[in-house]
Amino acid sequence: MPLILGGVLVVLLVIGAPVGVAIGLASFAALGVDGVPPEVGAQRFVAGMRSFPLLAVPLFVLAGALMNAGGITQRLIDFAYAVVGRIRGGLSAVNVLTNVAFGGMSGSAVADASSVGRLLIPQMLRRHYSPGDAAAVTATASIIALVLPPSITMIIYAVAAEVSVSALFFHGLYIGLGFGAVYLVTGWLIARKKGYPAETGVGARDVLRAAAKAVPALTIPVIILGGIRLGIFTATEGGAVAVLIAAILGAVVYRELTWPRIVKAMRETTMLVAAIMLIIAMAQAYSWALVTGGTPQIVADAVLGLTDNMVLILLVVNVLLLLIGTVVEGNAAIIIFTPILLPVVTAAGVDPVHFGLIVVINLAIGLITPPVGINLLITSRIAGIPMEKSLRDMVPWLSVSVAMLLLVTYAPVLLGLGTY
Repeated sequence: MPLILGGVLVVLLVIGAPVGVAIGLASFAALGVDGVPPEVGAQRFVAGMRSFPLLAVPLFVLAGALMNAGGITQRLIDFAYAVVGRIRGGLSAVNVLTNVAFGGMSGSAVADASSVGRLLIPQMLRRHYSPGDAAAVTATASIIALVLPPSITMIIYAVAAEVSVSALFFHGLYIGLGFGAVYLVTGWLIARKKGYPAETGVGARDVLRAAAKAVPALTIPVIILGGIRLGIFTATEGGAVAVLIAAILGAVVYRELTWPRIVKAMRETTMLVAAIMLIIAMAQAYSWALVTGGTPQIVADAVLGLTDNMVLILLVVNVLLLLIGTVVEGNAAIIIFTPILLPVVTAAGVDPVHFGLIVVINLAIGLITPPVGINLLITSRIAGIPMEKSLRDMVPWLSVSVAMLLLVTYAPVLLGLGTY
């Protein structure tokens, strides 16, 4: 019982306090019950950051920072503009396509929302898009980074659930591309309804010129994903390769990665990684306390005692994860709740990799759902409006996101993961 109450305390504290500190307090409190001394918390804190796959997190964050500093993001935008700018609501389509490309390199949705938003939202406002629509499409498109490899969230789930990172990346690739396609159609329909313009057409020569500039950048996800899938290197080694390629492209090919920009990228990476790793370490300690106290088995017995219907179990899990994603930082949520929910769904016959995809999509949607909705908050501020003024424009984007979540949840045969 103290452990369960500690979990409630975590959720309440996370709403109004820094995530790492909140979870840390609950962790050490939980470790002081049932004869487990509090000093064990320090050991679990350190152990929480020693998993080898977690080394991929700072590497991919650094790679994304170097891509942004080295001019890669702008090349991707120019290429997307040349390809889809001519359709109705062209800048909306450019936004989605750029996030698909950049998300396949950075692995961070927050980084995508900030980087792409700073470049595209002002352009959308100048082209008479409403601030709410500009913020909504940018925030929604940015969450594709959590589904596409090399998703940092997938890496953390793989560590928590002890499943293959490569398998998650493989299935996440075409799910992420599916999200991109659905978002392109959604943006086009909204543009038709609201009369947003197409952009000035470009000729075949301009398309080829933009493609030539973007091709070196587009080789990054091909090399990384291909290398991981073929077993040439691990996800962690892939992160190191991504950093190397981003540095070479930015400094040698595009010649925009100067020393001051490298220093700035390193500073941004240090701050973000420090926050992520603090959250992971504290969450690992608390998760260990929950497992030690037998909470996962208690929850599994309680749920399966009510129903063994897989459809209902997955529905309950989805609703729970959607609610968790609105108030709890995604990485912490994975570390804490995966050991609790995984035994429930696996006992019902759900593949752990499939469950990982469900978890990641739920937490991605949480990034654009109030009351926290950090990605929507970021893009709303760039658009110059309070977040609540963008909520109405978020409705269609949230609707299609939830529809895709249900498709992934209840149609595993489309993922090559069998049938239920």
